[in-house]
Amino acid sequence: MEKESRVNLSAIFRDEDLLFVLRVIMPETFDSKKMLKTVREDAEILKAMLSDKRLFDYLMNDPESIIRVSPPLFFTVLLLRAKHDLEQRSYTIERESRHRIFVFDSKEVVRLLEDDRIIGYLGHVLSSFVRVNSYSIPVRIKKGVWRKFRFNDFDVDSLIKYSGMIDESQRFLPYKRIADVCLFITGVFPEYVDTDPSSADMGHRSLRFLMKRRRDEFEQHGKTFYRAAARHRTAEIYELSQLLEELSEQFVLAEKPLVYLSRHYLGFFREKLFLE
Repeated sequence: MEKESRVNLSAIFRDEDLLFVLRVIMPETFDSKKMLKTVREDAEILKAMLSDKRLFDYLMNDPESIIRVSPPLFFTVLLLRAKHDLEQRSYTIERESRHRIFVFDSKEVVRLLEDDRIIGYLGHVLSSFVRVNSYSIPVRIKKGVWRKFRFNDFDVDSLIKYSGMIDESQRFLPYKRIADVCLFITGVFPEYVDTDPSSADMGHRSLRFLMKRRRDEFEQHGKTFYRAAARHRTAEIYELSQLLEELSEQFVLAEKPLVYLSRHYLGFFREKLFLE
């Protein structure tokens, strides 16, 4: 599958985000308007700045950094730092039951992250879970009888049920969200799908329901629904067909940078970030 990896990441950031980056990396810059134009137009310069450890350190050392910048900027910096760190090691770690397994696939993970589309999309996925939305829609049971169906965009089961209630032409976004949820859960909260379901008091109350489904089930759903979204005609309109197909094929690899940044950068902060 041919990649179009030269995507300018600046398109996903606000001017305020880029000015923040400039202030951290180039505090002596006087002509911020000119530099803003430069980083908007030069993808390589911007990516070098986003990958600069000074920016990563600034965000990690400032407890209010997540409200100073947009979630897409915050998570893009973390993803690029994860890519850098994984370049320095030959393996990633997976868990099977209570055991840690060393998998020598870090080169494949780094190669996946060389694609700026993947970096941008993973940043989008993480950002989309900073706030989870709930919905209530009327569903016709029979003639003259309607019932409200409630679902939220973090619940795989309700999303699958919802996607079956709507016309096929409208299923692209639910399909994509189902896959995003699966990737987010297995990447950011892997212990909830690697834990014995009998551990009833384990973890955050909003995530305990996840333990009824195993990791391989989430991964299979993720692959299936990314593929379904990729082949939906709406994906062509958004130019996402190729990207979503690749995420379907490389789902397990795409989990790895999320697992890494969750364990090494976010720590206990992740529940406050995503679940409050």
